[in-house]
Amino acid sequence: MKILKILFSIGVFIGIWGMFSNELISSPRQSFEAIIELYKLGALQNGLKDSLVRYILGLGIGVSFGILFGGLLGFMPKLNAFISPVLDLLRPISPIAWIPLVVIIFGIGDKPTIFIIAYAVFFPVVLLSLNALKQVPRELILISKNFGANAWQLFYGVYFPSCIFALVSALKLGASLAWINLVVGEMVGAQTGLGYLIIDARNQLEIPAVLGLIFIIGIIGMMINALFNAIELYFTKRFGYDKNK
Repeated sequence: MKILKILFSIGVFIGIWGMFSNELISSPRQSFEAIIELYKLGALQNGLKDSLVRYILGLGIGVSFGILFGGLLGFMPKLNAFISPVLDLLRPISPIAWIPLVVIIFGIGDKPTIFIIAYAVFFPVVLLSLNALKQVPRELILISKNFGANAWQLFYGVYFPSCIFALVSALKLGASLAWINLVVGEMVGAQTGLGYLIIDARNQLEIPAVLGLIFIIGIIGMMINALFNAIELYFTKRFGYDKNK
């Protein structure tokens, strides 16, 4: 039933899109035909493959370093007090602002896009990880230590269950930010990928292909969000956060 509602909603959107199509805005049919043509040429498959590789690498790097750095700051309050002003300085800077410098340093290719994705993901994950550690009940830590729990038992028995829901939420947020910034990075720092295909189609005034690719990016974004919603639901049930019980 839920899938039917989603399909119906998307169908209504496509219908409205078709109503407003004109000489400048291609119709859904024209865009679909343009996507089929890209598929026949192999450009769509190759672009999607390259985009997903950059996405996974950038997300993995950003989340890994974000959680590690956030945990380090959480366990070292003095370091956190020293580093926080720097984080507050860098966090509001859009990843797009770094593109000219990143392209100079890394050149054209995968690295600029991966860096932009990792940068966009890093700061929110750091903050969410840090806040998750701050919310761990101190009573549980003290009681566990009084019963002789070692560092590993504290981590697995107290910190991990207390922080996992916040960390999964951080991963979900990072996944969305990574997909958004992937396309931005590919538009300026890559020679392949979905973002590059959009710029290439624009340069050739292939508006049906541009709109078709934008639609494809949106559909994949929905699928990524659904995947991480499922992961979040699993952990909420696994660690007793499910409100429906």
